[in-house]
Amino acid sequence: MSQLLRSLSSLLGSQQTNNATLTSLVLERLYYADGRHHPEHPKHGSFQGLSTVT
Repeated sequence: MSQLLRSLSSLLGSQQTNNATLTSLVLERLYYADGRHHPEHPKHGSFQGLSTVT
């Protein structure tokens, strides 16, 4: 039983890590899609206002 709980805990922990990585990648794509990677952009370097929820 203890081994089962450890396995489940490990699985859930890895899913949270994958979700955080996925969210980070989506935000990076939105950053580039908005053109914020260009130094001339008024919000260059800022992720503020970007959201993965539409």
